[in-house]
Parts: sequence; C-alpha cells; structure tokens
Amino acid sequence: MRATRWAGLLALLLMSAQAGADTVLRYAIDPARTVINFTWHYLGRESPKASFSDPSGAIYLNTDDPLRSGTEVSIPVRTLSTFMRVIDRELLQSGDFFLPGKYPAITFRSTGITPPADGDTAYRVAGTLTANGISQPVVLLARPVGLQPGQLPGAEVMIEASTRFRRSQFGMTRMLGVVGDDMSISLSVVAVRRD
Repeated sequence: MRATRWAGLLALLLMSAQAGADTVLRYAIDPARTVINFTWHYLGRESPKASFSDPSGAIYLNTDDPLRSGTEVSIPVRTLSTFMRVIDRELLQSGDFFLPGKYPAITFRSTGITPPADGDTAYRVAGTLTANGISQPVVLLARPVGLQPGQLPGAEVMIEASTRFRRSQFGMTRMLGVVGDDMSISLSVVAVRRD
C-alpha cells in the first residue's frame, strides 16, 4: 500500500463494517474535542458561525483496504446554538425548521470514499445525511491533520472536513429568499482508538 494512502485514510469520515477477514480499527469520536460549525446567508450577508455539540459515533479504519473504511455519526439536534436565544427557539420550537421531539438526531453514514485527484489533498467521502426524518446524499471533503505520508495511525485521528447542502432538501422551506437555502458546514473531528 502506498504511504500516501495511510494519510488519506484519516482524511475520511468513514464507515465499513463489511470487514470479513480484514483488520478494522475503531476510533470513537470525542464529543468534547469535536467541533461542528455551520453558516448561512441572511439578506445576502453571511451569518455568524452557529454550532452543534456532543456528537457520538465512530470511524472504522480498514487497514487492509483503506477505501472500505467508513464512519457513522449522530448529532443531538437540541445542542444547536446560534448564540442568539430567539433564533435558537425559532429553529428548535417553531416546527418550521428542526423537529427535535420527533427526530432528535441528525445522522451521517458514509457510503464510499474517493481518493483525491492529482494536485488535491481532499478525499471525497460520500454518504447519507438524515435530518427531520429525510435522508439525502451529501459529499464531505476531508483532510487529515498532523499525519505525515507513511505514518501509521496512532491512538488518535484528527480530520478537518466540510460540506454544503440546501436546507430545503430536509423540509426547512420557511423564509426562503430572506434566509438563504445553502448551508455551509465545517467539522473538526477528533477520534480516539477503541479496540
């Protein structure tokens, strides 16, 4: 296996329990050190960063076939914070955006990994994002942090990732035109090995 593949492995938010005889290492996501931020546009201006917290889940690192690695992640909807209570209440209690009573978590499960194209460092992690009971395909652009080519995975993995999608895909259509449809998500993920 080429050394650069090891570096790429950790760039992936992954999932693959189709291990068979393969060796699969499990890394549990550390909720205290994982950061999930998002932004949107309001009247054409970008909002301040908002966040979710306390994610759970795991990265499954297939050491025999890295592109069969994967991830599954769950994010509690009620941890949403825009740092403005009135907006938090609207997003969580109006019934026009999130429905935490009925759908308490946002989930992501990876379905495939594509190595970076020449000249790029980001791996493409395809997967299914589910919010409000609606599932849609999304692609994360993921990069490892602090891992050198040829370096084997250690006790922790750190990954920076980003993605974009439209909130209307998940049934959140209120105030379109005033509040933007496009959501930009950035993730800084720390996961700890748990064999």
